[in-house]
Amino acid sequence: MADANDLRSVLTEAERIHVDASVLALHILGHPRYLPLTRLLFSLLSEDRVRASTSAVSVYQLLVEAYRRGEGDTARKAEQHLSTIPGLDVIPMTSAIARQAAEVRAQLGGSVERAIQIATALGGRAEVYLTQHSAFRRVAGMKVESLDLYSAAEPSSQGPVQ
Repeated sequence: MADANDLRSVLTEAERIHVDASVLALHILGHPRYLPLTRLLFSLLSEDRVRASTSAVSVYQLLVEAYRRGEGDTARKAEQHLSTIPGLDVIPMTSAIARQAAEVRAQLGGSVERAIQIATALGGRAEVYLTQHSAFRRVAGMKVESLDLYSAAEPSSQGPVQ
């Protein structure tokens, strides 16, 4: 099984990576299985060793549960934190991304959010798409890396973000 050093190599060899909401949520929640990996990612970002992006749909995905619980202050703090992560660009939704997301979803299936994330990654020319788990290893020439492949426990079937 691969480990954190293998993930470090994959991330630092890429010019740009795309991080989906599940990875951000795992870090924010401090999930013990994934925290060594997400800390590695955020360390590389803060050291300016990698550049990363995420879709603005990540904001939605991260905040919806807080709002559902009536925790508006928590949601606002999380959004502010997301916007201040060094080396992480939050890419706004555009009609071009929406069009490409429709193509991605038509070809691959899955959720609207996942299609938007992949389309944003492709539009931003990311070389690596980082997620918690995925059945895909490549999408349109972009590597798909799953944290599950680098963590010590068995891969999970559910992510923290729906």
